[in-house]
Amino acid sequence: MADTIIECGKGHVRWGTWVHGASVTTIKLGPRRLGWCPVGRHVSLLRRTDETQLTPAQRRELFGDA
Repeated sequence: MADTIIECGKGHVRWGTWVHGASVTTIKLGPRRLGWCPVGRHVSLLRRTDETQLTPAQRRELFGDA
């Protein structure tokens, strides 16, 4: 179930699941996590982000709207 917008350090965004207090595929570093960005195909710091903080280009990438 992908219910959270996740942004990497390079600005790539994707839908994902962010479980508080637990992670099998990432290393927790406070509010961020070190993990794989499948959009840019690189390792990066990941963070949860709110829809209101997205740029117009990121909105198009996630929602497909113009």
